[in-house]
Amino acid sequence: MSLTNEDLLALSKMMDQKLQPINDRLDKIESEVLVLKKETRVIKDKVSDTYNLALEAWGQSTENRTWLEQNQAMG
Repeated sequence: MSLTNEDLLALSKMMDQKLQPINDRLDKIESEVLVLKKETRVIKDKVSDTYNLALEAWGQSTENRTWLEQNQAMG
C-alpha cells in the first residue's frame, strides 16, 4: 500500500500543526536574542566610554601631579 498525494498532504498538514508550537517558541527566542544583543552592545559602549573617561582622568591627574611637583620645587 502506497500513500496517495492526498495522504501525503494530510500528513504534511498534520506535521505542520504539530511543529507550529516549536516554530512559535523559536521565533520568540530569536526575538529575545536580538534584544539581548542590542542590550549587550549598549553595555559594551558604556563600559568603553567609562574606561576612556577613567583613562583620561588618570592622565590628567598625572599631569596635575607633575605640574604641582614642579611648582613646589620652584617655590
